[in-house]
Amino acid sequence: MENQEKKQYVKWIAVSVLLALAAAGLVFGVRKLSGRPPEQFDAFLNDCFMEEVTENTINLHYILAYPENFGITGYEVTLGDFSPDDDALYEELEKLKKEITSFDKAKLTRQQQIVYDIMLDYVETELSAREFSLYEEILSPTTGFQAQLPVVLAEYTFRTRRDIEDYLELISQIDDAFEEIVDFERKKAKAGLFMSDDVADAIIEQCAEFIREPEENYMIEVFDDKIASFEGLSGQEKEEYRKRNHDVITTEVTEGYQTLIDGLTELKGSGVNELGLFYYENGKEYYEYLVRTATGSDLSVKKLQKSTEKFLENFLFELQMKIIENPSLYYELTEYEYPVTEPEEITEDLKSKTGEYFPEPPKVNYRIKRVHPSMEEHLSPAFYLTTPVDDLENNVIYINGKYVDNGQNELYPTLAHEGYPGHLYQNVYTGSCELPLIRNLFSYPGYSEGWATYVEFEYSGLLAGMEEDVAKLTGGESAWALAMSAYIDMAVHYDGWTKEDVSEFLMGYGIGDAGTVDEIFDLIVQEPANYLSYFIGYLEILNLREAAQKELGDDFHVKEFHEFLLQTGPAPFYIIEDYMEEWMEERAAS
Repeated sequence: MENQEKKQYVKWIAVSVLLALAAAGLVFGVRKLSGRPPEQFDAFLNDCFMEEVTENTINLHYILAYPENFGITGYEVTLGDFSPDDDALYEELEKLKKEITSFDKAKLTRQQQIVYDIMLDYVETELSAREFSLYEEILSPTTGFQAQLPVVLAEYTFRTRRDIEDYLELISQIDDAFEEIVDFERKKAKAGLFMSDDVADAIIEQCAEFIREPEENYMIEVFDDKIASFEGLSGQEKEEYRKRNHDVITTEVTEGYQTLIDGLTELKGSGVNELGLFYYENGKEYYEYLVRTATGSDLSVKKLQKSTEKFLENFLFELQMKIIENPSLYYELTEYEYPVTEPEEITEDLKSKTGEYFPEPPKVNYRIKRVHPSMEEHLSPAFYLTTPVDDLENNVIYINGKYVDNGQNELYPTLAHEGYPGHLYQNVYTGSCELPLIRNLFSYPGYSEGWATYVEFEYSGLLAGMEEDVAKLTGGESAWALAMSAYIDMAVHYDGWTKEDVSEFLMGYGIGDAGTVDEIFDLIVQEPANYLSYFIGYLEILNLREAAQKELGDDFHVKEFHEFLLQTGPAPFYIIEDYMEEWMEERAAS
């Protein structure tokens, strides 16, 4: 179990959430209210989408491949605003709430009602966090803006000349963006909310590595390759673009990361807390907000702790009973070898079998790429970047050689998580359901990471050809390790556990390696509630499935349940549960 505990579950996907902090909150322009008949609701949603999607050009690019086809031709190229006017932000949220509720929900269609519920829930959740704006952290070693930005920009697809021009303008703004972020960190420091020196050192080291050799920066190599294959440019034009990119990378981009290094170095020592959020004033309340947004669950932290503790106890009991009944299971669990090991072969194998338990996947293309060596130390074992809704055909999965090559994680279940039937599959399937465009502006990691974790733990073993008991226990063992991290996360940030408390807890499960304790504790302190997106999202889907099975009995079919989840799309689970009640009534009636 110790090796499983070391496995990192820090993965990420949606660009709209990766860079959401840059947009400083989802706030739409507010129009004059005038009765608002239900037939105006779609127009209202479209206006909201058009106004918001252009507020951050990276979000725009990753949501719409061809914005001109949606009537978007004039927009300011921007990374977003990192120094928002908080008072104006919440004033706009209040106005938006009034505008949403000016429609009579009962008169809307089912699809419109889902959007109504999601938007209203989003606004009310953000309003509840008004006093926590300085608690938000833009920077962190794994999911921070500075860590994600290079990969997101490296995958910035060039479909048109305008894409190239937009990209060059965006990277030229990196120095200004980091200036704003450093100013924000100064405000946090003044309020006693700056990060610990250990976290600052990790980010500083990451940034220093990224700009250590500006002339060899991998963003230059990636850009040159994309320009070389771009059709319609003359040799001279390609050379001019390459020079412009080289000059910006070696000046504004390098200077921007150096600004961040200098700013964090200056602020080191101003952090007053090296432990969890519990030790900040109102830290527990902020953690409650983080948990709600990270998981999509409306259960209290205490109830989530009890559910997690129950899961831990039940799995160990089940494992013991199964092995007592069938001692050979132990050897099958420890000695099983996956049928294929190469990334492309694994993905094709998973893709061909996905239809056994899930709706037939749409036909799309994908590439598997390796994280650049300079970024391996600070990025997750694997991740998938979402595709625009109008270009679902082309998908990319990254794998990190640091974890794959030294055997720290099994590639088959990892690619089930990131590819089929995980993130890639969920993204393209839901994207093909023609949900309202505005749904793409809302990110729900509890749903997306919960789905990918659910299919990894519950189905990757079955798809690999394991016997049912072996598959269940293999997935359960991984779920147990993740549950341990989620439980510790809540204990550290909500109950105030120290590293010594974590060590004592892990010792009770036979995990006594000091390095393992340090790694777990540091990751949890750096990324509050991150593990909960995976584990609580997974639990919520299991609970929904169990409720549907209980209600429908012999009429329950798991493929239809999965179809319902995918067609409903990302949302808080308490909203999904309401619509599942309707779905079950329809199923029972039919």
